[in-house]
Amino acid sequence: MSASSKSIITVAAAIVLVFLFFLLPRYKKPADSAPVTSVITEFDFAGFEKMAVTELKQQDKTILDSLLSDSKSGNTDSLISFWDRHEKPGISAFYAEQRAKKDITEKNYINAAFRYFDAYKAAKDSLSEMYFVNKAIACYTEVLKINPENLNAKTDLGICYAESAINPMQGITLLKEVVAKDPNHENAQLNLGFLSVRSRQYDKALERFNTVLKINPSRVDMYVFIGQTYLEMGNKEEAIKNFETFKSLSNNTQALAQIDAYLKELKTKP
Repeated sequence: MSASSKSIITVAAAIVLVFLFFLLPRYKKPADSAPVTSVITEFDFAGFEKMAVTELKQQDKTILDSLLSDSKSGNTDSLISFWDRHEKPGISAFYAEQRAKKDITEKNYINAAFRYFDAYKAAKDSLSEMYFVNKAIACYTEVLKINPENLNAKTDLGICYAESAINPMQGITLLKEVVAKDPNHENAQLNLGFLSVRSRQYDKALERFNTVLKINPSRVDMYVFIGQTYLEMGNKEEAIKNFETFKSLSNNTQALAQIDAYLKELKTKP
């Protein structure tokens, strides 16, 4: 990817952060050259939760002890809310999944699934990434067993497969099934566009992004994505035109400043 492409990806990130998950590979920092004494092959959820507890203030630890005692009766709602407040989606997802297993409903499994996917996106290592995305996949799969017509869940499941590279083709197939059923499904069209950019199928990406604009004309961030796509195609004129359109329609001051600076750089270079 060219330096100019990387610059505009940074701009896009200020507008829709999810774009990064589809255009940028997940590079990991190389491990130190120290001798390896053991290889951890499974994610330690208990250790993950214990570490989160140690980071709490004493007052919050006291509250948590009370909630854990209350949860013995089977009610985990307060624990889910507690870990949501502390921005630990991987732990709140665990308790949401426990609730879903006891009270099997579409809503309960959705609540667990999207938290697990949030935890995957926030993961700091490959073990936790794989653990959380597989948990998300399992929960979204349960949603679709209960209601095969839940297109939002099918879209999210497709994104999980494609984004994690567990089974990209299955993810694409699921997303295509969604738009075949509902051509106006904005999120499915958007993510198919991102995946087309990643696979360098730029014409298809433009088609998807323009479809999103037709579905939702207020999605002015699409002009950044369209501009980025034209830039990848080597069409600087169309790229500039779309970035200018974004400038004329957006009221996001931070994004506008970044786009303006980038346009100046783009226009001064051959």
